[in-house]
Amino acid sequence: MISQPYLLTEYPHIHKALGGLSTQAEQCLTGSTVHLIRLYISQLNGCKYCQIMHEDALKDTTSHAQFTRFHKALAESNLALLPQFEASALRLAKQVTQVKPITEFDNTPLDEKQCLAVIAIALQINSWNRIAIGLGF
Repeated sequence: MISQPYLLTEYPHIHKALGGLSTQAEQCLTGSTVHLIRLYISQLNGCKYCQIMHEDALKDTTSHAQFTRFHKALAESNLALLPQFEASALRLAKQVTQVKPITEFDNTPLDEKQCLAVIAIALQINSWNRIAIGLGF
């Protein structure tokens, strides 16, 4: 099995390249929304490693009440429990993950920059999920 340190030693550009996907995106969305997207996509992809990391990060970027609300919505797979902005962001991120035409642009409170930010974050976390799952992290 290839270890995470070995991967990063042999391909040090991976971390920087994938990190670069979200640098600009993270300026368009709140930290809690960024980690909510990463947690949600990691759940959809079944990446336990990333789920743990982003659940902890979400706790650090939200109030206890907000974290509880987010956690309940994801645990019940009920995006209707989320505020409209976050629910729209997660629906858009899910469409990116499923590689299907994106229709979420039509009725969303996200502006164009925010939509692109969600897409960039979804692309980034999908890549990390595939690395983590594929290499057994």
